[in-house]
Amino acid sequence: MKTTTTQNGAKINVLSGNLTFDVSEMMQELGDRYHCLFGDVEKLITKLPRGKLSKGEVLHLITNGTTSEFYSDIWCYICIRPTDFANYMFSHIDSENRVNNFERIRNGVTAFYDKGFDIYIVPSS
Repeated sequence: MKTTTTQNGAKINVLSGNLTFDVSEMMQELGDRYHCLFGDVEKLITKLPRGKLSKGEVLHLITNGTTSEFYSDIWCYICIRPTDFANYMFSHIDSENRVNNFERIRNGVTAFYDKGFDIYIVPSS
């Protein structure tokens, strides 16, 4: 993601190119509390039908999240740092996330969990 500032000071976020598989690069691309799709991430958490994922649920994703059927009622995983609501999301809609049996989602969510982020599922309906 690239941020451009216009002449009048407005900021525009541009999404282009390929998604990275490098977690350190993902950490540099974190969204802030006010997400471009969801608005205030702190408020999003309260609207989600379930709480943050447990370690067991993350392990379940790692071992079972290898087919598109697994994601049938999931729009995305959003990884949120609880101290400042910085975030990163993984959606199976993105082509990079479907490569190698959804390896980018499984490894990325795990890496963010290991870094202390809370992981939530945003349902598809």
